[in-house]
Amino acid sequence: MERVDPIVATFLILAAAIVAFLSARVPLEIVAVGVALALWATGVLTLPEALAGFGDPTVLFIASLFVLASALDTSGVTRWVGSVILARAGTRRGRILLWVGGIVAVLTALISINGAVAALIPVAAVIARRAKVPTSQLMIPLAFVASAASLLTLTGTPVNVVVSDLAATEAGRPFGFFEFALVGIPLVAATIAVIIVLGPRLLPHHGPDAAPATHTERETETLSLLPESVRTGAVTTVTDTRLGRGSRRTLVITAAMVVLLATGVAPPAVAGLAAAAAVVATRVVRLPDLYHGISWTTLVLIAGMIPLSVAFLETGAADVVAAGLLSVVGEADPHLALLVVCVAVVVLGQFISNVATVLIIAPVAASIAATLEVSALPFLMALTVAGAASFLTPVATPANLMVMAPGGYRFGDYWRLGLPLAALFLVAAVLYVPLIWRF
Repeated sequence: MERVDPIVATFLILAAAIVAFLSARVPLEIVAVGVALALWATGVLTLPEALAGFGDPTVLFIASLFVLASALDTSGVTRWVGSVILARAGTRRGRILLWVGGIVAVLTALISINGAVAALIPVAAVIARRAKVPTSQLMIPLAFVASAASLLTLTGTPVNVVVSDLAATEAGRPFGFFEFALVGIPLVAATIAVIIVLGPRLLPHHGPDAAPATHTERETETLSLLPESVRTGAVTTVTDTRLGRGSRRTLVITAAMVVLLATGVAPPAVAGLAAAAAVVATRVVRLPDLYHGISWTTLVLIAGMIPLSVAFLETGAADVVAAGLLSVVGEADPHLALLVVCVAVVVLGQFISNVATVLIIAPVAASIAATLEVSALPFLMALTVAGAASFLTPVATPANLMVMAPGGYRFGDYWRLGLPLAALFLVAAVLYVPLIWRF
């Protein structure tokens, strides 16, 4: 039997994956594994290449971050941080948003966007009741600031880890642990400012009683990206704000990992796995709890989609897309090509995983950079910023969906405040990022 052309096969597999993602009828894990197997079955990749994602250092590093997030939660660190807001925020809406935004930014930078939002949802609910502020005025801001804060450090979101790994391959160096903060800090500040100014008019004024009782298939699929501990504990009430057993050990281990990552002494996977092993060895996290704290769906999704990204580069499919795009926008100004790529990421990212979106688009961006003979760094960092602009739908990120029921939101409540923020992130990606990471 004659084999399909590798480029054609890669495009067909990509199309099938996107359709499956959008339908929400096929579990994410099945789509990801199906992509890897299809790349082997069509001869695009060898079997070791098609399954290489499951042993990729990026996947192992992300898994270690889930373990560390569980340790911070188990030891009471996240609850203690939340109690600081309760004690100092007061009852003024602007002050509350500043404190909530600041704390969620710090937590996101340390433990990831999903863990930070899950930890602060019950805190925000208590603050809303005490300050007599509708919960709908706090929950979406919590998720949106967390999305912006995911750009503060390498560990803020799996997208950062994936893009940094691609930068090492395509640009000769990875992004530093705090390098993301060069764009993340101004975007966090701007996001909080937009929310304070526009939030009262663009967010609904109601409580959680208006929330839908059940999840749709797409919402259930998005929730599957969260560890079980996050899904089941998202709307509980904070009853104990003291630091628990092992809190000091957890903080020391976390600090040690950050130092290793920031100085580059150890590769991210080594630093993360060492930290995960340390919290288990010191009995902060027990083995059964460790497995419950890992989002296996996220890991399988990334592991299955990495080979597709590799296939796009190796078969030349990325070059085909890049050539077609450049034939439309021209080669005179890389900003225009960057705009088109970022718009594609923002649009796709509202409906499918932003990790999958970035893995699909990144090879095209790298090919465009090579064709234009410019650095791939601004393209890859811009993709990261565009990937964080998942503000228009509740299914864009697990964090968006987590706040839906506590805030009493409907599907259409997100885009009103999300649209100006998405525009802000696009402007930052296309105009600001190239000022820091030169073409």
